[in-house]
Amino acid sequence: MPAYRFLYEKRRITGEPSLDALKFVGRDTPPDGWEIIPTYDAKCLVAFLISRDQSHPLKEVKSASSSAPAPPAAKGATK
Repeated sequence: MPAYRFLYEKRRITGEPSLDALKFVGRDTPPDGWEIIPTYDAKCLVAFLISRDQSHPLKEVKSASSSAPAPPAAKGATK
């Protein structure tokens, strides 16, 4: 998945770190004194995705319990 950098802001910490600052580990950790904050658009996107109604099964998705389709016949096989 590509990095959507426009959804985040890298800014210098002034005073206390933001409560919205993302927590990173390893090589993705921003330098000391810096933090990564989600933008307003990122927060709206998350709110939209969480709001999606997922309480009913989708017609397009077959359940795992349904029988699998038969594999196609091998080329050159006779009936």
